Amino acid sequence: MVGYCSNMESHHYDATAELHEVHMPAAWDRLRGVVGDTFGGIGPDGVIVDIGAGSGLGSAMLAEVTDAEIIALEPNATMRAMMVARLDTAGVLERVTVLAESVPEGLDGLPGRVDGVLVAHMLGHLTNEERTRLLEWIATSLTPGRDALLTVGVEVPEQGHEPVVDERTVGRFVYRVTHYMPGPGRYEGLFEVIDGQQRVVRSVHDAISWDTVTAADIRTALAGQPVDVTEPQPGVVLISSSTVT
Repeated sequence: MVGYCSNMESHHYDATAELHEVHMPAAWDRLRGVVGDTFGGIGPDGVIVDIGAGSGLGSAMLAEVTDAEIIALEPNATMRAMMVARLDTAGVLERVTVLAESVPEGLDGLPGRVDGVLVAHMLGHLTNEERTRLLEWIATSLTPGRDALLTVGVEVPEQGHEPVVDERTVGRFVYRVTHYMPGPGRYEGLFEVIDGQQRVVRSVHDAISWDTVTAADIRTALAGQPVDVTEPQPGVVLISSSTVT
């Protein structure tokens, strides 16, 4: 999970941002192909919205594959600081408007029509009502023939499955995160910094509300809307605007 915090959790990533960030490039690398296929044809007159943009990994990737304007919504100040630094280093800061907004409140300030929407690693943060409002906005705001890309389902282990452990070396330390779902609607993660003698020198326990959203959930929520819902790869859903509204 990365990037988005609902209103009740807008400070959630303050304690884990550094530890969380270390483990996210691999998750985004798995999306690189489908992000390019989905948004690569959008020109400089287009607008793409990155919902729950986090530290800017998705916005930076969008800027690589398209010439479109990017609008990034992210309520957490720590994540926004990381995002601005990343986009500036990439030389694309002038193309990305960063909004300190949450869903659904931030949707009202967006353009009436957009040419793409990216919603990655964040749907589980939202309540059912917030998620429904976001999906309705996508269905009614996408330019006909354009797409929204959402990640679903496989982002965190299902309840009852074994914990998922990821490690990366950072200088003299190993950064380890253990993800698990202790019960319905809950996510927990243990972030640890481990030295060369296998001592834990720092740790943060992360416990938040998190709903596992599936492609079937999205189809149900969008029933009757003028969109098509497809799955180009496991864990990825495309919402395609199919008719002029």
